Amino acid sequence: MHQLIRVLVPGTTQDDALARAHSALDKLVGVGVDTASVYDYYGTFDQSDSRYKPHVANVISDGSSETVDETTVAPAFPLDSEEGQALLDDALKEQTEEFGDTLSKFQSKVDDLSVEDVMNNVDGVRFHLGQLAECRGPSVYIYNEYGGGLVSPTAVDKYVDRLHNASSGTSGGDGDAAAATKEDDQMSRGWLVPADVHF
Repeated sequence: MHQLIRVLVPGTTQDDALARAHSALDKLVGVGVDTASVYDYYGTFDQSDSRYKPHVANVISDGSSETVDETTVAPAFPLDSEEGQALLDDALKEQTEEFGDTLSKFQSKVDDLSVEDVMNNVDGVRFHLGQLAECRGPSVYIYNEYGGGLVSPTAVDKYVDRLHNASSGTSGGDGDAAAATKEDDQMSRGWLVPADVHF
């Protein structure tokens, strides 16, 4: 099955953000030492056509005076842009709905079961319990730059604040403009990179 996830990363440019997102996504597919695969493979919008480009174009266009053509969908979006915020809100909505559906399934099954029934996985109740506890995988729609799942709105807000705070520093420790380096001129900012994953 396929799923649209979003990876939130710092970056000075779109290319920098994509490179960091690819690093996080590699971890999610088991590339590297001490990484466990939770997805089979992934594709970002700079690599290939994605079944999710129409969805992303629709989310970006929703509420906008301009219609976005799916063939021109960018591979990464600044988090402080309208597009980036719309895509993050969409991911939070999807993730919250998925969690709510799973929680409802678990509650409806566990209410009629004894502790022993739950331990014996009657009606597959432990599967739903496992989904509720996942920090990575199909029930998680938003990830950080390390491939860690941002499993709640609070976790997302804290991470976005961290990205924003990192990008709002001043160049030159004493505020002296002459102390600014070329690297300071390209301050890091938060980016959202959509990815099509298969599990």
